[in-house]
Amino acid sequence: MRKKVFCVALALLMCLMIAVPTFADSKPETPDRAIVTASYGLKHVSGSTYKMWAKVMNPAGENIIANLILYDASYNYITSVSCSSSNTIFNFNKNVNLSHGTYHLVFSYVADTSSQSFEKTYSI
Repeated sequence: MRKKVFCVALALLMCLMIAVPTFADSKPETPDRAIVTASYGLKHVSGSTYKMWAKVMNPAGENIIANLILYDASYNYITSVSCSSSNTIFNFNKNVNLSHGTYHLVFSYVADTSSQSFEKTYSI
């Protein structure tokens, strides 16, 4: 009798060990750092008009503030444009009149879990 009870208890224990992991939450309680990607640039429109533009991919839908800042060759501020969004993809832009010279375009963002800044240099 004792052997039978032991075997039944062991069988129940094994069933519980197999079943319990299936009840566990498959999502972690603390989400991993979201991956935000962006493309940005300075595009010639016509004459002396150029478009500062950015496209931000935000798969986690975090709250993001993104900025484009344009500087001249000596890093004197020229203009900027900002956008705040929690959309998974968003675009923003601004037209600016530029003469010949060297310009620095800085893209930066601040999200719920990360922040970064990037720079490109353009000769016009």
